[in-house]
Order: sequence, then C-alpha cells, then structure tokens
Amino acid sequence: MSRVLVVYASHFGQTRLVAQRIVDRLRDRGHEVDIANASEGVEGIPPPSLYDAVILGSRVELGKHAKPVLDYVRENTKALKRLPTAFFSVSMAAADKAPDSDPNHYLVKTFADLRWSPTESAAFGGAVKYREYSWPLRLIMKHISRREGQTTDTSRNHVFTDYSAVVDFTDRFCWYLGERESVVHM
Repeated sequence: MSRVLVVYASHFGQTRLVAQRIVDRLRDRGHEVDIANASEGVEGIPPPSLYDAVILGSRVELGKHAKPVLDYVRENTKALKRLPTAFFSVSMAAADKAPDSDPNHYLVKTFADLRWSPTESAAFGGAVKYREYSWPLRLIMKHISRREGQTTDTSRNHVFTDYSAVVDFTDRFCWYLGERESVVHM
C-alpha cells in the first residue's frame, strides 16, 4: 500500500476533524499515513518526496486558504506535480445549498494563484462554533451568518460537514494510489 502525507491548517478545529477522518479512512484501507498541522509551521512538515501521495487541506477565513498550507505548496510545487495530490477546502461557502452558489470558487482561485492543480479536490461545509468564539467574534459571525442566510442560534455550535462526502473524496483519491476495485463504504 501507499505512504501518504496529510497536511492541514485549521483554526477552530473543523478542518482538523476532516483531515483526521481522511487519515482514518486511508488507514482503514491499509495505507501508511502521516498527518501534519501546517498551522504549527511548515518547516517541520516532511517533504513530499518521502511519500507516494500528498493530501492538503485548509480552512477558508476571510476568503482565503491558510497561508501555511499555501506556503507548503509553493515551496514544494515541483515535487507535488510528480505525485498524486488532493486538496480539500473547509468553509461555510461550501455549506451553501443555494442553486447559484459555487462551493469550488475558493479552490479555483487558489489553484490559479498557485499555478498548480491537485489530482483531486473537494470543498466541504464547515462549522459555526459559536460556543468557542470570543463574544466579539460571536457577534461578527452572527452578523455574517445572518447576511449569508445561515443559522444565528448562538446557544450551540453548528456543523455543516457532510462526512459521507469526505469518505467519498478519500475513496476517489485511493484510485490514484493504485486501488482499482470498487469501494464499499464502512
């Protein structure tokens, strides 16, 4: 089986949870997986050349993916272009089910800016973790949520991640790892 590196950046933990679900799924399928938090600094993340494949994930805040993940891509573009790669994005924009919404617009812009595209990509809905925000951030997020037609119930956290879509994304990527048989969901 393949050796895979999963690199992510998370602020309030939702992207970390998605990354961990990907890691768990890959390990269940027999792959050797290392996980690295880019928010702790890219200098400690192993180079892609030590792996058969790399999966990158980032939260979207203020319309942008996390700088440490983007820096890792910039520093390793040549090596990443030689491997199967995947990139996932976690945002509230991806949770928007309106017919005219485009959950991939952050991905498209990021890949154009980087002049790099992964083998596979996906955008997943994030979370509004009102109970974890400071009171000023809670008010700001409530205002943004109201404007975007999302929940404004600050009495609890709200998770919009479709974990079956995360599993599907991981299973699709396994094809690039040499798995050609059909996949049965666990």
